[in-house]
Amino acid sequence: MCDLPAVAARNISRAFGSVVAIENISFEVAARRFVSIVGPSGCGKSTLLNMIAGLTSPSEGQIEVFGEPLVGINRRAAYMFQRDALLPWKTVLGNIQFGLCLRGYSQKKSLEKAQAWLQRIGLKGFGNYYPYQLSGGMRKRVAIAQCWIVEPDLVLMDEPFSALDVHTRFRMEEEILNLASRSNTTVIFVTHDLEEAIALSDEVFVLSASPRTRLVGRYPIALPKPRNLIDIKSDREFQNLYQTIWRDLRKEVLKDGDRVHS
Repeated sequence: MCDLPAVAARNISRAFGSVVAIENISFEVAARRFVSIVGPSGCGKSTLLNMIAGLTSPSEGQIEVFGEPLVGINRRAAYMFQRDALLPWKTVLGNIQFGLCLRGYSQKKSLEKAQAWLQRIGLKGFGNYYPYQLSGGMRKRVAIAQCWIVEPDLVLMDEPFSALDVHTRFRMEEEILNLASRSNTTVIFVTHDLEEAIALSDEVFVLSASPRTRLVGRYPIALPKPRNLIDIKSDREFQNLYQTIWRDLRKEVLKDGDRVHS
């Protein structure tokens, strides 16, 4: 399994009626890599992630997960949405252990693991709280634990921190970077924020403006690890990478603006 790509897209396209949203995209994501996807608003980033999750199928082409054609839901992936998917009638502990229960863990074993994760995400003492009693940042911590407690091979993240204030967002980014660096999990992360993409990733994918969105660039991020997210944006190599990627991304953003105003 280690030599197989975690995800391979083979000439995939996705149409909605007569509108071709994504056209003939191919790529591979190596196992244990952190890849971010950026592009203009509405270009199909979430659609691409949904196809990898198996929530929707390509109209053409094929997606493979660790060498196997993806049919139906991607059982090797956990998905963290922009809006958390916490169950309002379950406590924090209940939400964290829910995925383990679905996988057949006993109540005792799932509770033990959930309590360990509760402490790991800094919410010890909040296990019996309900989602409505938590701040936005606390809810995100619970959602992170939900994803990672099941030890998935692949974590898909769709702009999970976009609604958070800058300080909470920074703490969540640090948490995800630490989790990814200490595991064998592959992460595919959708974001509008190019700085966030560079700071977190091993590679950044750039999508073109819609419709008929294509993959127009792949950029390796060779910044050393572990990374200090407080200081990394002042690093000269970070700034060079930003300018290089933004030069190409800007063209697509301007195309999107021209389309909207034409």
